[in-house]
Amino acid sequence: MLNDESLAGEVEAIELLIRYGAPEEEQAVAIDFLHSFAADSFALTVIRDFYQTLPEAREEALRKITVLERKEQVYLLLLSTANHHYVYLTNNEEGTFAGELGSVTLDKQVLAFFEYPDMEAFTTKHHSSEQLPEYVVLENANEEICPSCGVGVGHQHTLGCPVEVCPWCEGQLNRCNCRFDQLGVEEVSDGEMLDKLEEKLDQKGRIAYAKEQRPSFLSE
Repeated sequence: MLNDESLAGEVEAIELLIRYGAPEEEQAVAIDFLHSFAADSFALTVIRDFYQTLPEAREEALRKITVLERKEQVYLLLLSTANHHYVYLTNNEEGTFAGELGSVTLDKQVLAFFEYPDMEAFTTKHHSSEQLPEYVVLENANEEICPSCGVGVGHQHTLGCPVEVCPWCEGQLNRCNCRFDQLGVEEVSDGEMLDKLEEKLDQKGRIAYAKEQRPSFLSE
């Protein structure tokens, strides 16, 4: 996470982008919205990308960020201006604009990752921008939510989540050798092995997410 000085520098840089990327009459709204996320490095990265990219080459002020889907630190967001709603995919490191809500076509891999059988299912669920959960400032720091796969306290991690605790040795499941020992292999190389591993984990008793599992560096 960025320190206070770096965050302030990021906000200043985005303000300059707003001067060039938003109409003069919308700049005050855009800057107020920006400052509401002044302590959130993730949101600042999203906002910077919006003004650097200017979807559809339109000069507009970003007014709202809502969450369409979140899984394993991958976000499918909706970035809204006064008149348009842009679907944006990001993994905390890089992002891409997929198109406008209502006319967007998502890649099959993206649909499968978020467990949509097809675009029709996605469109049915997200046919409107209303009543979508708004992105919350510092959501990534919410101890009630796993910082990697996004499940709540008491719920099972998504298989492969680096925060999940191994039920055999109580180390990190994705770092210890228990998964290999249990399967009798040197690597987990295909979906069939993953299914067998998940079955063995369920038999042993998977350890649900708890706040104590949260990596300590996220609290510094």
